[in-house]
Amino acid sequence: MPEGYLTKLSDGRLYGETLLDPTHIYVGLVEDCLNVGVDIHYAVNITGHGWRKLMRATQSFTYVIEMLPTQLPIFDFLQEHGPVDDREAYGNLNMGAGFALYVLDTHADAVIHVAKQLGLRAFRAGYVESGDKKVVIKPKSLEYASETLAVR
Repeated sequence: MPEGYLTKLSDGRLYGETLLDPTHIYVGLVEDCLNVGVDIHYAVNITGHGWRKLMRATQSFTYVIEMLPTQLPIFDFLQEHGPVDDREAYGNLNMGAGFALYVLDTHADAVIHVAKQLGLRAFRAGYVESGDKKVVIKPKSLEYASETLAVR
């Protein structure tokens, strides 16, 4: 049974404690990637509009996500007790992914290496293709059209 902010999550931390985790700033990651020659095409924080933020650039592309980060216990808790379904969760929360860098596939390993040196988790999440402006999250069978990014 939840005990409000004192509810213990599956990782042993308190719910209220996790809400106070500071936001990570990714300037160092971007700077270090540029210093090793990574050609960054675009970068975006995954906040506010959740994974829909991936399509914030003005161009009309389809952003296909094939791999998701391990879901953090705070999001398990929110989904279980919210109730918050996957559509709402990925549409509004970062679900454990704070930042996305768009790079050529040939530069992905360099980004992952730099991120690990900084103590950050990083992986190839998917790819960008020409097409309608939308985000497709294959592992969750979710799709967000461009108009869902507008402020309500």
